Amino acid sequence: MDDSQGNRQQDDRGEERPPPRLAEDQFYRVLAASNRRRLLYHLLAEEESSVDELATVLSEWQATTTGTTHTSADRSELRLTLVHNHLPGLDEAGLIDYNPQSESVQLSALHPQVTDIIRQSIEAEQRPDP
Repeated sequence: MDDSQGNRQQDDRGEERPPPRLAEDQFYRVLAASNRRRLLYHLLAEEESSVDELATVLSEWQATTTGTTHTSADRSELRLTLVHNHLPGLDEAGLIDYNPQSESVQLSALHPQVTDIIRQSIEAEQRPDP
């Protein structure tokens, strides 16, 4: 699936997508935060979610990876960060469709290279240290 010639490829839904602009800083800034990558990974499986569900999933994920217990205050803080930072940034980058009024989040049709980057990032995070 070499896309070095600028060829278009089909995404997971069979729609033709332009290749990602992997050289753009915005793409890497958006994916720099582990919560954003985890959110996208969750949406790869679910495709659509609510802000509340995402806050719960991410809070539980953090508790599992850190071995700590997260309180409702931690979840509320994470929810605020989602609403004011992560979701607008991912929406602006074209990776999700975020509707602040309905608080619904839907995965955009992603290029296969972007999907692979997200999956590989999470799989690397989940591997035990040698």
